[in-house]
Amino acid sequence: MSPPVLETIRIECISERAVLLTYNQPKISNAFTLQQYYDLAEALEWARDAPKIIVIVLTGAGKHYCAGKVLQSPDAGGPTIDQEIAAGGALGQVLQNFPKILIAAVNGAAIGWGCTQLWNFDLVYASSVAFFQTPFTKLGFVPEGGSSFTFVKTMGRQRAMRMLLASERVSANGMQINGLVTEVVDDSGDRETFVRKVCEKAEMIAGYNEESLKLVKELTSREEEVREMRLASERERVALSRVLSGDAAKKMMADFATRSKGSKPSSKL
Repeated sequence: MSPPVLETIRIECISERAVLLTYNQPKISNAFTLQQYYDLAEALEWARDAPKIIVIVLTGAGKHYCAGKVLQSPDAGGPTIDQEIAAGGALGQVLQNFPKILIAAVNGAAIGWGCTQLWNFDLVYASSVAFFQTPFTKLGFVPEGGSSFTFVKTMGRQRAMRMLLASERVSANGMQINGLVTEVVDDSGDRETFVRKVCEKAEMIAGYNEESLKLVKELTSREEEVREMRLASERERVALSRVLSGDAAKKMMADFATRSKGSKPSSKL
């Protein structure tokens, strides 16, 4: 079962039972476009249906993991709110309670969507130079990806509010304390070393007894939490539609897009 060739996601075999998916838009710090939503969903569906694949690793090409979403007003040629929500929702349906083992290898910035979707992964390894931020309020937005539920559930209210309300940047070590990162990998800030070390972990896990791995996934499935997250996502959708429907939000996105050209990835969402 050959992997698909995709525009924004690169697929490489780690071993017979493990595969590496790479966000492949390094020029925009792997910030999500509509195409990237579609491509990641297709890559995950392929890995889910490939009979020999047990473990999937996701990382980012270049310096950063995923700098959120590309912010562009529909009036300037960007996707509509409904298109964004539909694409994100379809990808979420694939990610949530994924039947095989998902490992995130966060090699740099994980901002906005790049951060909120990590809750869906079984293991999250972070480079020593990685950082995490959800600057929703800073940009006049609201949480997305169910993070108004998942962050509070994982971190506790006060630590979650540091990100959701104060829009603060959190280090890899801080996010391990928060409970969203499994381990900070000693990599001297070298991306290739980091990805190699995570792939070695993935290959080791993929070599374990397949039935045992499947049973662990089943026994630790979070169906009730996924339902709560989906309810939170719906509340977020309504709130986000309200926020983004006004002229002020459109002007903010247009101004932001102009300012962010050539800027650091922390300016993405």
